Amino acid sequence: MPSDTFSRAREIHKTHSQLCLLSNYGCATMTTATSVNHRSNSPPLTPDDIIRLAQYHTTAPLHPYLLAPTSHDTLVSHLHTLPPSAVSEYTSSLLSLLSPSPSLSTLLTSLLNSYIILFTSNKIPHDRRSLKTLELFSPHLENIPINELQTISHTIVSSISQIDRDPDEAQLLDLLPKCLHIIFNSNEIDKPQDSVDAVFDRILECNWSRILLVKLVSIIHEFKFVGKGRGKLFAQKVFDNMHCVELQDLPSLVYQLLVLASKGFNKKEVIEGMVMFFGTKMHSKKASSNIIREVEGTVLLHVNFAVKQDPSLGQEIMGLVRSNLQAIDHFIVGLLLSIARIRRYREISMGTLKTALITAYKDYKFSRHCKWLPDDLKEEYLQTAILTEKAVLRIVNESNHGREHIVPSIVHLGFLLLESLEEMSYKELGNTGLMGSQELGIQMLKSLFEVHDMARNEIIEQCKFRILSLKPDQSLAIIRLLGTLVQNHPYPMLEHVSHLKELLDYFGFMNNKVASHLINILVPLIKFSHNLQDYIILVVRKAMFRQEDQIRLAAAGAIIDLILAEKKSKQNMPCHYQESSSQASSSQQPHIPHGIGNDLFKELSSLLQRCLFQQAKVKEVVYHGLVKLVLLDPLISGEVLDFLWPHFLQFYKEDGQLNIAQCIKTENNKVCIIELLDDLLSCVSWILLLQPQGKSESWASFGFSLTQDTEAGGTHSSESFSNALSTIRKLLRNGNSEAQFGTPQEGDAYKYSGQIMSGVIEVILNTLATELQNANNDKKIDLQKEFIDLVDLHESFEKHNCTQNKGIPRSTAYDSSHSTNKNESDNTKWCKERTTLLSTSSICQLFQTFFHDSSNQHSKVYNFVLNATFCKIKSCSYVAKDDPLKGLVYGDVRVLGPPLLKVVWLFMLPDQKKKEAKGKEDKNGLVLLALMCLKELLTVCSQSQEEMGELQDMLSRSLSEDELPNIQREEVFVTKIVKPLFSKLLQVKFFHEVEVLCDIAKIIGCKLIGPWALTICETSSITNTKIAKSVVNLALSCTQAPNDLFLAQDMALSLVMVKVKPTETESEKSETYRIINQSTETATSSVILQFLESVLADMDRVSMKLKTCFTIAYKGILDHDDVEQHKSSLNLEETLYQRAEALMELLSSSLKMNLKDLQGEQVVRLAAKFYKNLARVSKFHIAPKGCKQILPSLKFQKLVEMTCKQLTGPLYTFVDAMQQKQQESGPNKGILNKIKRENRCIPDLIFQIEDYEKYLILLGKACKMNLLRHAKRSTARDFRIDAKEEGPNQEHDDVTEPAADLVQDSGDGDDDALIHEVGTPLAAEDSESCGEDDNMNPRKRSRIVEESDDEAI
Repeated sequence: MPSDTFSRAREIHKTHSQLCLLSNYGCATMTTATSVNHRSNSPPLTPDDIIRLAQYHTTAPLHPYLLAPTSHDTLVSHLHTLPPSAVSEYTSSLLSLLSPSPSLSTLLTSLLNSYIILFTSNKIPHDRRSLKTLELFSPHLENIPINELQTISHTIVSSISQIDRDPDEAQLLDLLPKCLHIIFNSNEIDKPQDSVDAVFDRILECNWSRILLVKLVSIIHEFKFVGKGRGKLFAQKVFDNMHCVELQDLPSLVYQLLVLASKGFNKKEVIEGMVMFFGTKMHSKKASSNIIREVEGTVLLHVNFAVKQDPSLGQEIMGLVRSNLQAIDHFIVGLLLSIARIRRYREISMGTLKTALITAYKDYKFSRHCKWLPDDLKEEYLQTAILTEKAVLRIVNESNHGREHIVPSIVHLGFLLLESLEEMSYKELGNTGLMGSQELGIQMLKSLFEVHDMARNEIIEQCKFRILSLKPDQSLAIIRLLGTLVQNHPYPMLEHVSHLKELLDYFGFMNNKVASHLINILVPLIKFSHNLQDYIILVVRKAMFRQEDQIRLAAAGAIIDLILAEKKSKQNMPCHYQESSSQASSSQQPHIPHGIGNDLFKELSSLLQRCLFQQAKVKEVVYHGLVKLVLLDPLISGEVLDFLWPHFLQFYKEDGQLNIAQCIKTENNKVCIIELLDDLLSCVSWILLLQPQGKSESWASFGFSLTQDTEAGGTHSSESFSNALSTIRKLLRNGNSEAQFGTPQEGDAYKYSGQIMSGVIEVILNTLATELQNANNDKKIDLQKEFIDLVDLHESFEKHNCTQNKGIPRSTAYDSSHSTNKNESDNTKWCKERTTLLSTSSICQLFQTFFHDSSNQHSKVYNFVLNATFCKIKSCSYVAKDDPLKGLVYGDVRVLGPPLLKVVWLFMLPDQKKKEAKGKEDKNGLVLLALMCLKELLTVCSQSQEEMGELQDMLSRSLSEDELPNIQREEVFVTKIVKPLFSKLLQVKFFHEVEVLCDIAKIIGCKLIGPWALTICETSSITNTKIAKSVVNLALSCTQAPNDLFLAQDMALSLVMVKVKPTETESEKSETYRIINQSTETATSSVILQFLESVLADMDRVSMKLKTCFTIAYKGILDHDDVEQHKSSLNLEETLYQRAEALMELLSSSLKMNLKDLQGEQVVRLAAKFYKNLARVSKFHIAPKGCKQILPSLKFQKLVEMTCKQLTGPLYTFVDAMQQKQQESGPNKGILNKIKRENRCIPDLIFQIEDYEKYLILLGKACKMNLLRHAKRSTARDFRIDAKEEGPNQEHDDVTEPAADLVQDSGDGDDDALIHEVGTPLAAEDSESCGEDDNMNPRKRSRIVEESDDEAI
């Protein structure tokens, strides 16, 4: 630096030092003189001088040159002459020397304007120095004039459009909040709020770059003047442009927004925008999916932390999700799971997620069965359920990408779904792509088990705890999860064998089903862990010595499962477990045993022997298990027969007699069966059938075997059993069997003995049916005769049978899904659960053998075969699909369909009318049995649409080989089977059979059924009430909407015509529907009311869905997804109004029918439900506070008008007539009970009507229209309630209030001309209330809304 520069700096410094000393000594005069002298004589300062002066600046007074007004222009001009890199340093130095003072406002204003111009024109660099310079301007802003601050603010806002590439370009925005704050608090201008709002509006109107967006979010909290409306627009603008923000900036941006929301800045809009962006718009980002998952995981962590700091954010999130459960996406699922980590929100979040899933399932299930919903809505409900499931699974699959904190919540949710009741059946799930709640829970926990090592121990522990603590039905779902883990991840499961052993320790204390399923799912692991196998055997041995019968039953099943698993493991080496995706590592495999070396059947034979000394049900399990064992390994048949032969000898004598008395035991004066000899013989017969060919030659009756292999051992037992069965067969054919089990005088022992002998005969008959298949003509005749003799013997034993499980009562009300009474004893339940011992193939063979003869002698055979068929079909649905015995014993039950149909036509031939009356009754019973079997078969096959279609094809082809082209299988079935059969049965007056046929037609549910049933109603003069009820029900249920309600209304009007002139011949029956007459009037009325109730139930659920429709409509701002959902909701609303209008007309017509007392009360209850739905819909129309009221649609207004005209008034008249009839009747017990019932239903009806009218008043007030202009005054509002019952001091007029008190206006203005007088008390808050407090007493009633005298009608 030159020497003169140094000397000049020293001079300046010396001058400031002298001024400092003078001021310290208090020489005011000298100071003033010196200051003036220096100000006038001080030389000008260069930029370098100012910079150096700023570096050495102390508390000394400001240099006189800087205070001189003449130097201000020079100081500002330096900004334009300095190099760009020195401008910020010079400006910051100058600002550091200047103290905030109004006297410097001119200098500061010029300096700031010049600096802003240089900054916005990019003539100076945007770096840390420029940022520091702008920070130094901030304290001086208060000294700048307000008009200049306004100019500066507009200049800054005008430059924000240039902010595009570099974050430093947005440094000027740091000055804007303080500028606007000073302007807002200024008294120097008029309307400062408008001034700052104008600036803020300019910010909202311009285009935002990603850098500008991030900057504005970071400074928006300093804009204290921003109102709620502009804050909402700002939040919307942020989320609309958030897709431009870099991925790495998103977490910090969201956190800033959450902080703003926690401070009260548009909390609802921030939460909604965040959920909408990450749920639907995040996929538009062009980045790696893993990076996007990491970003979302970080955002979830930020939300979790923000909710911990401000719990109100969690309440806002809960409210948002609950307001629209249909809009569940993966981000919302992750959001709720993240919040669930907070203790106070754990149950709420889990409950909300579970409710969303269950609601999606229920909506789809409802839409599947609701025939009046449009197809697009049904598809929408299905897609909503599928997308909800996918959202849950997606968040589970992505849980290892920065979302480990939600893993415990996923575990919790998975077990919640497992414990919930399954909403849909297998048939309803079908091929829809849905899994159901329990399967979804299993897939969630399975995915976690596979991916997260830290979750495995928790899942196993939770399984153990819940299996031991939950109810049996819930525990079975948890066991399914364990089974899935064992099947798919056996090696990881081996690490938790200790936990499984702890669970097995409670085997003896579990429910028998739970214990059996537990062993069944753990058995596959014994291939990899010999230690686990030994422990299971130890646990089972202990259980066999317990007193509880059910535990011993489970232990017997466990023994069989162990033996079968050992056989499978030997046959399939290596098994499919070694090919699992969870293959063990090389370090783990040496510790895994290679397999099971010993034969478990031999090792556990002593334990099986003990099972043969347990109760009869345990023996039944053993017998069935031994058949499965031989089916799996036929070569072991000899060993199994050797095992059974000593036990069989206890009940078999050398002369061929069966010692039935040993099978019955009397204990404590109670008789019970201790040995199922029929099941034992059935087991032996199947084993003889399945054994290698060399072992079946001595038992030629079976005729074939499954394998050609031979075996050396076991010859003695096989031949001995064959000889014993042959001897028993000859003995039964000779008919000398009564002496085997006593006399009828022995009571229950004789009955149980007959039951056992019936089973033994069925075993022999099954053998005969197998032999008939390959017999020649001469042999077949002998076998048929033998079969008939054995059937006669079986019928004699059935008369003494203690149960009716093998006979079908003559009743059309038989329910295939009927289960046993819970209060029945175990023995009775067990007897009813038993089924026929004939196989499906044997039954088909018997049908084919006796088809061409319908004589009375063969009618007994048909009766026996049909009873066996019904039992076989009914029990088929209870057998597991993977049960080995299902293919052997049951096979494909659909093959029984064509024979059953042929049996029906066989006994419907015209020449059967010529038979004697007794024979006709028998054959009528056979037709009924055959139809009931066919109905049960259709019910079983209806669980699968494919099986149902195949069965219908088989039935159609059984009558004719010709196929009708271009016609659906249901149409063929109806045309070729149902219609002709109905006409024939009705012609011969087989009324019970007609009822069953109507049930069959209803199961089919074809579009042709409805018109056909309607034709019957119009043309058939049926007087049988049951048939009429079935036909009318079939017509209403199978008619497509909306014609079904029109049909019901026509029938109701026809019933009115029948009632009007009951004495005239022409009015005894309806001219339109001949099925409606005086005999069937009551039955038809009951069907119409039942149908009306079912439609009301559908309407109740749909009306609840409208809440979402109006919520979206009142949001005002709709994105693309909301627009689509809104259109769908409008379609739903329109459909509901059409249905409600038709339903209202049907209710109005029902009031005119000749109803019995109970039917009249039912109409009152249904009307109350209808008005409750109307009140709910009216309530949803009312705009929430702060929203603009939307006018109700014309269809809604029409519905309100027609309801007032056609239903409300007649309903009052109907109730009045009911009470008049009640008063005219004499006092008796029935009348008193009726009064009690009416005292419950009538006040509820009036309450619902008044509640509905109240919401109409509120809605009309908000919409400026009178929706009750057609409502008439009722003079019977209190329905003659005696004043004595009310009390002497109570007055009905006390509850009347002016209409204005009822109205919560959502708009501006008043309309007092809407109503003249209102006597409607406030309704109690119902279950769908939005938070209104209406606590008036519903028992006090006043007049209905009166029509305004001033209003023209």
